[in-house]
Amino acid sequence: MKTKALVIGLLMSLVSLMAALPANAQTSILQKIQKTKVINAGYIPYPPFVIVDPNTRKLSGYFIELMDEIVANMGSNIKLRYEETTWGTMVVGVQSGKFDIVVSGIFSTIPRAMQVTFSRPVLLVGLSAVSRAGDNRFKTVEDLAKPGLVIAVTAGEVGHSYAQKYLPKAKLIVMDTPDITRPMLDVIAGRADIGIADSMSVFNFVEAHKGKVNNVFAERPLFLYGTGLLLPRDLQWKDFIDQAIDFLEYSTVLARLEKKYKKGASEWITLKPAY
Repeated sequence: MKTKALVIGLLMSLVSLMAALPANAQTSILQKIQKTKVINAGYIPYPPFVIVDPNTRKLSGYFIELMDEIVANMGSNIKLRYEETTWGTMVVGVQSGKFDIVVSGIFSTIPRAMQVTFSRPVLLVGLSAVSRAGDNRFKTVEDLAKPGLVIAVTAGEVGHSYAQKYLPKAKLIVMDTPDITRPMLDVIAGRADIGIADSMSVFNFVEAHKGKVNNVFAERPLFLYGTGLLLPRDLQWKDFIDQAIDFLEYSTVLARLEKKYKKGASEWITLKPAY
């Protein structure tokens, strides 16, 4: 009788504990999506990963098509509901439950991983920099550590984090903008000596401003970052997204997207297929 009473007591305690948990702790994001038929997704303009048509606001790009492929294979008339966010606010958007996923090609870093999680890497993006054409002071990492250097970065972006940690003697111009190329314009204007950003944004900027700037670390990036999708800490949802990306790799969808959107060798590094 004592054993029976103990078991009943434990069951009652478990029921009470489950009832006390918030609803989102009992229902995974994948289950919620299957019920509501909606994926709430944040996006950040980030060509060619996310491209926004200036007239229609229609989204396109590598990661937009990747998500379209995933949703198309989910069936059940599931829809993507997109809302623009920024590098500085995307983590809060995921933590608050506003976004089920952030689609833009997000870099996995240790500070971010303390708050949210990521899909498996789809590709690798490096960290590079631009300087004015004719300015040959910057050839190595050590050249960036000289006192008094004025460096332009985007708030919340990996170039900002890198400069804060590794370039304490520099004067930073920090811009809170979704446009990663914006700080590079300060280099052209002479307000900054150098602009640090991901290798893809640097490649695109240099291509658009030929003769005005240099791609300083095109061949040897300062860092490499696993790049994928930003997710809340939900193991079932992450497992689904990872499995979906594996499927897109094995079915050569990722290869097709790369062929369509990658324009230069220094934009990003392609991960070797697992098969």
